[in-house]
Amino acid sequence: MEAESLERFFTNARVLSALDAEGRRRLMEAAEKLHFADGQEVVREGEPGDALYVIVDGKVSVVIDDLGNSKEVAELSDGALFGEMAVITAQPRSATVLARGELEVLRIPRQVVLRVLADYPRLKEIIAKLSVARSEQTLQKILED
Repeated sequence: MEAESLERFFTNARVLSALDAEGRRRLMEAAEKLHFADGQEVVREGEPGDALYVIVDGKVSVVIDDLGNSKEVAELSDGALFGEMAVITAQPRSATVLARGELEVLRIPRQVVLRVLADYPRLKEIIAKLSVARSEQTLQKILED
């Protein structure tokens, strides 16, 4: 992704729009663009949280293991991020994320994310609230059946 389009993307990404130009620059320098085909696994539940992902183009399905059965708990699209809980808490990933159709994401290594969050406490607060909301939504989905 060219620097100008990447800058525009970070400005438009809902959560990351809380960063100023310097914070976006730091993330952009570390971001790796990855492509996935339909159904391909981006991250797996139980793996270490070594990176945060931001969806540039496409959709993902967030799936958890519910007593041996796979259960979709969310669908995310352009501008959404995932993997933040494992990055912030240093706990294993709480869900598997699968591409739904062609998918392009930015992968940002954990160490870079943590350094940026240390300098942008407001962003850290927003991501923490997002994580709590997602946990509550996941619990609700589990309880629906």
